[in-house]
Amino acid sequence: MNEIINLNGPIIAHIPFLDIVLYISPFSLALVSVIIAFTIFLALSKPELRSVTRFGEDIVRTATVEEKEAKFRRFMTILCGLALIGVVTTGDLFNFALFVSLTGITNMGIFAGVKDTHVLDATFHYGLVLMICSLPLFGGVAMILAKTGTLSMSILANIPTNPILNMSRTLLLIGAFGEGALAPFFATKVEMIRAKGAPYINMMHLSSLIVFTRIIEVLLILG
Repeated sequence: MNEIINLNGPIIAHIPFLDIVLYISPFSLALVSVIIAFTIFLALSKPELRSVTRFGEDIVRTATVEEKEAKFRRFMTILCGLALIGVVTTGDLFNFALFVSLTGITNMGIFAGVKDTHVLDATFHYGLVLMICSLPLFGGVAMILAKTGTLSMSILANIPTNPILNMSRTLLLIGAFGEGALAPFFATKVEMIRAKGAPYINMMHLSSLIVFTRIIEVLLILG
């Protein structure tokens, strides 16, 4: 618990939600405020229109976004924001892994909302990465549970480190990085930034930064 206080500041409140125990600190409260503001901004924004031209033609076509597609991507953006709130506030390692995994799934949903073949192809490859990285993510959590008998970050912060825990932290880092931090690379690969409905993919960049920041914090808490 002392390590959590040193990194986050004093614990303002604990919020028990079934088996999920959330804690609020000045650091997590700042992150939650950013996530909520960003999510509301993206949820209220409208998809941009894109002009498409071809070499040798004088015709300019405007690529529009269907209302059904926009609603789906907006819904996935809101879900991603909720998952990120869980990522930065949970005090349980297993729930942290679940929220990180949910972040990756919602990012893939934002991808899948674009009805372009090359974007859907990138979505397929990103889905493969998510499935592969879920193994080290939950494998690291399982190894920590088997070694220490607990998944509470406040208790794990006081347990001395050992080679097994070091290996578990490495697996946790690899899994969390693959689940939550690689989406912008796939978006850039297919130039999705200029695709239809581009504003919603900004949530991918936010989730990448938040997950990366949080996993570093978790690793410091674990010693």
